[in-house]
Amino acid sequence: MAELFEFETKRLHLRQWRESDLEPFADLNADPQVMEFFPEPLSRRESNEIAENSRSLIEQRGWGLWSVEIKASELFIGFCGLNVPPIRCLFLHV
Repeated sequence: MAELFEFETKRLHLRQWRESDLEPFADLNADPQVMEFFPEPLSRRESNEIAENSRSLIEQRGWGLWSVEIKASELFIGFCGLNVPPIRCLFLHV
């Protein structure tokens, strides 16, 4: 297991995923307005798979797509971070 990196700003905490993040994350992923520029909204199963994959990659590498919460309320508001793009994304033709 790699050293785990987490970050804080004055207002936000970027941290490892928790079980309590799954429901609000699934709600975001199922919302058509939130997912407007994605191929389609996600099912609960698909959303949970993304969260679990993100958690696993952070455990392996120490970094990745962190869960983001508002520090004052500990409210989950989404995710952000770093990811290695698939090789096909590196060779797009314009």
